[in-house]
Amino acid sequence: MNQRLSPPARPSYHHGKLRQALVDMAVTVAEETGKDLISVREVARRLGVSSGAPFRHFPNREALMTAVAEEATVRLRMRVERDLRDAPTDPKARLKALGCSFIEWALDNPTQFRLVSQRRLFDFGASPSLATHFDAVRNLTLGLVEQAQAAGALPPGPAASLALGLRALVYGLARMHVDGQLPQWRVSPEAARDALTTSMSALVDALGAQRG
Repeated sequence: MNQRLSPPARPSYHHGKLRQALVDMAVTVAEETGKDLISVREVARRLGVSSGAPFRHFPNREALMTAVAEEATVRLRMRVERDLRDAPTDPKARLKALGCSFIEWALDNPTQFRLVSQRRLFDFGASPSLATHFDAVRNLTLGLVEQAQAAGALPPGPAASLALGLRALVYGLARMHVDGQLPQWRVSPEAARDALTTSMSALVDALGAQRG
């Protein structure tokens, strides 16, 4: 007597765990496919849940990608704050430590860095979390620039402008790696981490040499 086999049961997720699983899977899909535009339905299919389940958490792709950006930004802030706890007290050394944290986070999390860099993918203005964590890292940068200026380790001038330039420096260096541009500068993937942090440190030192 033939028995009809039941279809495999769909995975069951606790309410909060499904949301996190969706965010994690969105990053996985982006990493595996190289795509930036990640479909909520594709993420649901990969997880093996019903196509309607994710929409209780994320009504559209933009909402899902905003959650991805929020988590990435929280992790960046946590890394920066952790590394600064172990950094020397000298303000210029701490500024370098902050720059190293950003570069190393981007190299360790290239997919999240790529996605967060694409502001068209998510709604920054609709997320209090994004604004809070971005501001926290910005304020740390600005405060360290002001301390380094007061100590004579950086040139005088508008601290906000200098902080913005330093952020652009580490962002640009990390982006060169993620976009695959470093081999053109004779930097192998294995040497990327040291090359980028050394370049950042050298430029901060060069700024200090112009003080007065």
